[in-house]
Amino acid sequence: MNEKKQQVESFPWHIWEQHEGNQRFRSAAGRPGRIISGRLLPGCDILLGIIEMARSHEVRSAWVNAFGSLARAAFSPGIQLSAAKPDRVERRPNVNLPGPIEMWSGMGRLSIPDKGEPFIHFHGLVVTPEGQLYGGHFFSGNNIVYATFEVHIQEILGVEFRLEKDETVELALIEPKENV
Repeated sequence: MNEKKQQVESFPWHIWEQHEGNQRFRSAAGRPGRIISGRLLPGCDILLGIIEMARSHEVRSAWVNAFGSLARAAFSPGIQLSAAKPDRVERRPNVNLPGPIEMWSGMGRLSIPDKGEPFIHFHGLVVTPEGQLYGGHFFSGNNIVYATFEVHIQEILGVEFRLEKDETVELALIEPKENV
C-alpha cells in the first residue's frame, strides 16, 4: 500500500436537508471471526502496520481499535464549510504534531480486497505532552510509532468493505457488502 497524501475533498453541504427525519442506511450482516492482538514496533507507520498485521493473518475485513505512543502525528481534524464555495464542505488541512504524542484511542475499519489496494479508515484521539487534545482522520505515511502501539483487529466474516462512489455525497465511501 502506497503512502496516501491528504486528498482534497469537496462535497455538497445541503444534501442532508432533503432527507432529514428519514432513517436511511446501508448495512451488511456478518459474523465475528478471529481477534488478532498485536503490537507495532518503533518506526512503523501505524496504518501501514495495521494493514500488514491483518494481511499476515489473512484478514479480509475487520474492525480495528488501537492505542499507543507516536513519534509524530498527522491528521485532518474534521470538515468545514468551504471558504471559496459556501455550499460545499471540505476536509480541514492536516495538523502535524511533533512527538512524543500519545494516542489514547484509535478506531477504524479495514479492507484487504481480492482486487485493488487495501484501505483503512481510521480516526483517533491524541494528546500532546502539554495535555492538548486533538482528534481526527488519520492518513498513512506520517504517523510513526515511538515506543509501542497496541492493535486489536476484530475480523468480520461474511462482509466485504468496498470503496464506491456515492452519487449524493460525490465521494468514494466505504460500503459494506455481504459475501459468502
